[in-house]
Amino acid sequence: MNARSALGTACILGLFLALLGCQSTMEPMPAPQATPLAIATVTPLPTPTPLPTPTNTITSVGRSFIPTLAPSQPTATPAPTATAAPTPTEVAAAMVQPTDGPIRVEAMPSRDHFPPQLKITDVIPGGYSTVPPTSGRHWGAWSDCGFYNHPLPDELLVHNLEHGNIIVSYNLASEAEVAALRAAVEAIPLAREFAIVRRYLAIPEGMVAITTWGVLDRMEGVDPARIARFFEDYPANTGPEFANGLPCTTGIDMTQSSGG
Repeated sequence: MNARSALGTACILGLFLALLGCQSTMEPMPAPQATPLAIATVTPLPTPTPLPTPTNTITSVGRSFIPTLAPSQPTATPAPTATAAPTPTEVAAAMVQPTDGPIRVEAMPSRDHFPPQLKITDVIPGGYSTVPPTSGRHWGAWSDCGFYNHPLPDELLVHNLEHGNIIVSYNLASEAEVAALRAAVEAIPLAREFAIVRRYLAIPEGMVAITTWGVLDRMEGVDPARIARFFEDYPANTGPEFANGLPCTTGIDMTQSSGG
C-alpha cells in the first residue's frame, strides 16, 4: 500500500469515527406537546314563544291541501231588544183578576173611529184601559147580536158598547159550561136585542166577563143570577150616543168571523 492510499483510508476512517461520536452525543428532540384547546361555554338560546295558530279551513285540490285563512270577523254589538207593548192576551193570565161585582171604569179620552182606510190588521191589538175594554176608539162598524163560539175583535165590539149594548166574553173549557152560559143569557129578554156573547182568550180560562160602556164585571165560572142582575142594572142605558141604547140587530152578522 502506498502512502497516498494509506492516508486516504485514514481520513475516511477518521471521518466515520467523528460522525459516530457526534451521533452518540446528540440528545433526542422532545416530542411537542399539544396545548389543550379552550372549550367555550355555549349559552342556550331562549325557547321562542310559538305564534297563535290561525283558524284554518283546508280546501282539498286533488292530492294537495291548500290552507285558507278564515278572515277574522269583528264582534258585533247586539242591538237592544225592543220591548213590545203588551197585548191583552199577553197580560191576561197574570193580571186579569175576578171582581167582586160590577165596577165603574173611567171612560178613555177618545171614542173616535179608526180611519176608514185602515184594515183590521193595521190596528195593533190592545191599547184599552181594561180587559175586556169598556170604552175607547173603535171601528166604524159594529156587530150583530148573537152567541158566537169564536172571538170577535175588541175594536169592533167597543162600538157596540158605545150604543149601550152588553158584551158577555167567556173563556170556558168544557162544552157543558158553554151551554150553561148560553142558557143563562137566552133567559134574559133584553139580551135578544142588546147582547153579544163571544169567546175571548184574553181572560183566564174559566172566567166570564160582562161589559157595557164604562162598567165591568169579571166572575169565575157561570153565575146565571149575577149575569141577570147585570142586565137589570144596566139595561142598555150607559152608552154615550143613545139614551135608551141602539139594538145590535142593526150590526154586521159576524157568524163566519174568526178574528179577534
